[in-house]
Amino acid sequence: MRGLRTVLVAAFGAFALAGCAPQDGPQPPMPPAGGEPAQNQSYDDGLGRGMNAADRAACEAEGGTVQRRGRLGMEQCVHAYADAGKQCTDSAQCQGKCVGSAGAVSPDKAASGICQADDRLYGCYAEVRNGKAVAAICVD
Repeated sequence: MRGLRTVLVAAFGAFALAGCAPQDGPQPPMPPAGGEPAQNQSYDDGLGRGMNAADRAACEAEGGTVQRRGRLGMEQCVHAYADAGKQCTDSAQCQGKCVGSAGAVSPDKAASGICQADDRLYGCYAEVRNGKAVAAICVD
């Protein structure tokens, strides 16, 4: 019985380690030499994360920039806020949200933050309202 248990444990360990081996599979295409795609062409990695040329042009025409954001690296139209980084104690003082570090201050204590940099807020943060850190969240 002890021998059977040893064999089963060894087999399970081998299967578990086999799951860690790198798998060959389709690789996303590399951008053309020079690093960036041509301006009239969007870089599509084959996974649907690239923005098409028409959407890219519309974004840039309205003052945005195309950036890859989030864990998936999706191309998104990003608009910077003029008051980015300004000290604040309430979101009403900012174009976007007044944000502080999530969990840095307890909700019952006074808090201040900074105005968010752009309209695509990712990461962990707490919104600051009426001088208190509220609504802590992690966005990806």
